[in-house]
Parts: sequence; structure tokens; C-alpha cells
Amino acid sequence: MRIRSIRNSAILCALIAVSYSSAAAQQAKISPLPVQQSNVIAEIRSLITSRPKADLKDIVEAANVLLDKNGLRYELYFDAATCENIDKVRLASKDPKAPVKIGGTLKSVDGDAAALALPDARFAPGNCGCYMLIPLLQITTTDFVTLIAGRNIRFALPSNFKPNEAVLIDEKDRSIVKRRWRIPERLEPIGVSHDENVLYLAFNEPELKDLSLAVFGEGVFQIATRVEAEEGGKGEVLSGTGTAGAGPTLKYTRFVRWRKTFVIGSATACR
Repeated sequence: MRIRSIRNSAILCALIAVSYSSAAAQQAKISPLPVQQSNVIAEIRSLITSRPKADLKDIVEAANVLLDKNGLRYELYFDAATCENIDKVRLASKDPKAPVKIGGTLKSVDGDAAALALPDARFAPGNCGCYMLIPLLQITTTDFVTLIAGRNIRFALPSNFKPNEAVLIDEKDRSIVKRRWRIPERLEPIGVSHDENVLYLAFNEPELKDLSLAVFGEGVFQIATRVEAEEGGKGEVLSGTGTAGAGPTLKYTRFVRWRKTFVIGSATACR
């Protein structure tokens, strides 16, 4: 599978300050730049519904156009300390159920500072922490590309942002991580490419059962077919769980393809 390029990306450095406030308490002297929201999954579902006789290849092509325009709706998690601070603000507000607004100051490569209005903080069920839903076109270990006012903007990835990950591990020693992919949420792995660069995930939506999400090692996302994802055979979920370092509890899926064995570790459901 050929990787798509990310165009029109201005490079900005890391968030240098982050603030939290309740919706009622936030009063900004200047209007912060809003992060664009993504409804790409809903748009792809509408696309499929409106074109029931369309060739799947055409659906995939149109879906990737929507992905380029809207970005992928991504659950970007915060670390425990940041979640604790956000929770304190939430509990201290007049309405603890009101969303917590997150603001950030960022600095361009030219040295200009800008205020950013990030999406509201959300708390996942169980022990999965807190996150924000943000449209992403790419995410690596060092930066990510999001959408602001219709433009692709690249930011350094702050140390307190903790993306969900899936890992390719050694078949004989599960403590050895051979590759990591930063994935949008806890989706089911359904395939891996021969060169071990692309991980395929299943969508949760029934309307998207014939499609898959391809996550490249370079951090780019692409819509693919389910058939492409399962080329060489379906995976087998292995018994038992484990961890990759100090990360979350993982479940393992084994794919035996092209006379090779691939073992993928992905986060278990929140408890």
C-alpha cells in the first residue's frame, strides 16, 4: 500500500502553556484559534448509504478524499498528572458535569505566540483516563498534524500527550517491541502488511464492515478495504494478556501470512 503525503503543513513547536477552566469560567481576552472538528466517520457512512451500488474501489477513493478534508477523529489521551489537574477544575466548578475547556499557547518557528482552543476534555470509562477528540492527519513520536481554519498544522507532541498504541512484538519474547503504531482508539487489529509497516484496524460501525483503517509506521492514516487488510489470512486472538514496558494491559493477535508470523499487541477494553 502506498503512503499518502500530508500537504500544506506549517510547522509549529510544542504547547508551551496549557490552561484549564470550566465552560462558565473561561473568559478569553483574545479569540483563540479553534481546532477544527471531524465528522469523517459519519460522512463515510452517509457516502456508503447514498451509493449502494457503487464499486468498493470508488467508495475507498471518495472516503480518502473525506479523510484528507476532515482528518481522522482521534482520541488523544493526556497523562495521569494532566488528568488529575483537569479533574480538580471539573470538581471545583459550579457544574461538575460541564465540559472542561482546555487552552494552550503555542509558538511558531518564527517566534510568534498564538492561543489555541483545544477540544473539551473527556473522561473515559473505567481506568482509561482522560482525552480530547481531535482531528488528525498524522501522528508520530514527536509531532502531529491537525486542522485549524481549514489548514493542516503540524505541532510538536507535548510530553503529557499519550496516544493509544498497538505494537508488533517478537513472537518468542513478548517483551521485545519491534514496531509501534499510534492508533485512534482501541480498535481491533485485523491485518499487517508484509513489510510490517502498515497495521489494519476494523471499524466499529456496521456500515463500514467492508472497509478498514490503515495506520502507517510514518503515522499517516488511510482508508482501505477489509479484503486488503485480511490478505494472507485472518488473525487469531491468543490467550493471555501482558504489557509492553510500562504501558497498558495488552491482548495479542497472531497473523500467519506469507510464511511469516506477526504478533500484534493492542490495548484491552477499559474496565
